[in-house]
Amino acid sequence: MRQTRKRKKSRSSVLVTALLLAVIGAGFLGIRLYEQRIEAEQAALHADEPYQNQQIEINYDGVDYRLRDDLDTYLFIGIDKFTEDLPQEQYYRNFQQCDFLFLMIVDHSNKSYCALHINRDTMAEIRQLGLNGQTVGTEIGQLALSHTYGSGGKDSCRNTVWSVSRFLYDVPIEHYVSITMDGVPVLNDTVGGVVVHISDDFSTVDPTMETGKDVRLSGNQALLYVRSRMAVGDGTNLSRMRRQREYIQALYQQMDQRMQTDSHFGYRLANALADYVVSDLTTDEMSKAADTLRDYRFTTIYSIEGEASYDSIFVEFYPVETALQQQVIKLFFERIE
Repeated sequence: MRQTRKRKKSRSSVLVTALLLAVIGAGFLGIRLYEQRIEAEQAALHADEPYQNQQIEINYDGVDYRLRDDLDTYLFIGIDKFTEDLPQEQYYRNFQQCDFLFLMIVDHSNKSYCALHINRDTMAEIRQLGLNGQTVGTEIGQLALSHTYGSGGKDSCRNTVWSVSRFLYDVPIEHYVSITMDGVPVLNDTVGGVVVHISDDFSTVDPTMETGKDVRLSGNQALLYVRSRMAVGDGTNLSRMRRQREYIQALYQQMDQRMQTDSHFGYRLANALADYVVSDLTTDEMSKAADTLRDYRFTTIYSIEGEASYDSIFVEFYPVETALQQQVIKLFFERIE
């Protein structure tokens, strides 16, 4: 597993830095969201549901915007451990990192949904938890590390939600779903296998996944396709993210076909994944969400423009600040006429 690193800062210095960056780069964007979020965040710090903002209005580049109230957001978190590796007792530090961060945004007004694929190496603010689970400070580190604070269960998911929301200028994230790596083959096989075009060299991990061929992935092949990095292609996380997006798009097509012909497929899929998933949603709620999406149109998968910094061990990803701001405005806000 690739190592990650973090840069520690005190709570006060992190907040001051964040506010300064917001003033310089985004006008009122970061400040306005921060001010309106802080009270709700404190009230919901240990609640089972992530905090939600209401009635947020901002001014960006001389234009007034309001946060849309017709969106639902779901953060999907792929954990780089298997179910058997999960901790069996409550404590507030673990070794589970996020291999995959995928924010699905459901637009009920337009009956459509899209997704934002977030680089796990993104340098962002993450919360530190003390021995009793309370927040004791923050630090700057890869988003992958946000899940390592907590027991590895819902508290770790909430910590990840907080960091991703913070990174996206505190836009609300209502729900989360984490899945361990051994759930990927189950997901893949439940939908009947996913067809992808093999564009990278997988010869060292599975010679049957031939470069240049279309392959219907089965079981462990799906796991290799979305998880392998160092021994595949150029070995970068950016290439792995490209494969993950390709897999998700093909998976969506396969799931859509199954849901169109089988009204109970969403419920069966949720049950099949129950042992591998941690979520604030019940199985019935997941099934209802899947039924809703059956009638909605999937649009696209967005990614965040930025640059990766490499050395011999560590990788850090830094987004282009103006591009990130514009992405947040586009996905979550509407112009006030």
